[in-house]
Amino acid sequence: MQTTVVVGGGCSGALTAIHLGQDPGQRLIVVDPAPREALGRGAAYRTTDPGHLLNSRAAAMSALADAPGDFAGWWQEQDNSVGPADFAPRRVYGDYLHDRLARVEFTHVKGAAARVTRAGEVLLRGGGRVAADRVVLALGHGAPAGPLAITSAVRTHPYYVGNPWSPGVLDRVPGDVPVLLIGTGLTALDVALTLSGRGRRAPMLAVSRRGLLPQPHLPRQPAATSGLEFHGSDAAGLLRAVRAYAATQPDWRAAVDHLRPRIDELWWQLSVDARKRFLRHVAAYWEVHRHRMAPEVAARVAALRESGELRTRAAAIRTIRRGERGFVVTLGSRESIPVGAIVNCTGPGGAASSALGRALLDDGLARRDPTGVGLDVDGLGRLIDRAGEPVEHLLAVGPTRRGAWWETTAVPEIRAQAAALRRHVLERHHVLH
Repeated sequence: MQTTVVVGGGCSGALTAIHLGQDPGQRLIVVDPAPREALGRGAAYRTTDPGHLLNSRAAAMSALADAPGDFAGWWQEQDNSVGPADFAPRRVYGDYLHDRLARVEFTHVKGAAARVTRAGEVLLRGGGRVAADRVVLALGHGAPAGPLAITSAVRTHPYYVGNPWSPGVLDRVPGDVPVLLIGTGLTALDVALTLSGRGRRAPMLAVSRRGLLPQPHLPRQPAATSGLEFHGSDAAGLLRAVRAYAATQPDWRAAVDHLRPRIDELWWQLSVDARKRFLRHVAAYWEVHRHRMAPEVAARVAALRESGELRTRAAAIRTIRRGERGFVVTLGSRESIPVGAIVNCTGPGGAASSALGRALLDDGLARRDPTGVGLDVDGLGRLIDRAGEPVEHLLAVGPTRRGAWWETTAVPEIRAQAAALRRHVLERHHVLH
């Protein structure tokens, strides 16, 4: 019996284990420092704030590639007032993943993976090792890195929050001081809604280089009427093709959603230089159109902005220093503003910056992808080592693939990867036997 070790017990790890666990002919081990009752939730789905909603409709969020209505049906069993077109609270989705994972037979090793050897052993931080025939890296999202202006003096201030998804950290933010949110994406909006719900008496300012906010979903989504034709390798050509395609659709959202299954195919068509140009000039705009707000969230954010409780700015953050009553922040125009607290909402860090990612790079079992965003993997998700060869027993799913792949952070893409990984494992098992 072969052994598969899944490193990571959040959403990516749960989806992987749920698919691999459908086959009784192998031993499945999940390595994660969280207690077993917390597995499946990860950072995004362990929130207790009922106002934190999924940014996709329930119909799109099944954990199972071959049962697209599984989550919507499960949620309706819990609450008969909801439907497939609704946006569920993220904590509810965490409960669902945990429930589906609980049906899988696996061994939970409570610990953090420090290294993976070329022989297939997972070495645990603090001692211990787990032998495997293959290792699947389901590391999920790393902690936010933050801008260079975050010095050690800022980082150690009691009113600086470096990772807003750490349980309870927002309790440190006083309600009577101005707050700077670094970032204007979905994380910043979730933080703003949480802080606002606590009866704040001071404003919040969200700042990012471009000041872009996520676009809202429509209450009802029209379907796309045709497909996109693009066979080039340059980013400008792709952008022109997407704009022309969107102009033929009933709404740009339909065009973006119709493109979603093809994004990685289009990404691989681009040259490395074109991918880098996309990251510099286009990615921020794509993200706010692709990862949208639920209509209910959009309405609450609009109310915060109309009341003046939340303001947004397009500006670079040049410096942050500790001040008499918190911090003094210098923006790109050399304007200095005093704030009492800062929350880093820049979004997750990449796998290459995690402790395990750095160890894999140091040991030659991985290399950075050509864009420098993350770890390099092939079309099967196998890590590419320092010599440029795929490591047969070392695979990645989810955000760990970001860079070599592009759309690889959301449930529909991760469950498809997990299903493909299951097929790969079954094929390898058949060849070996």
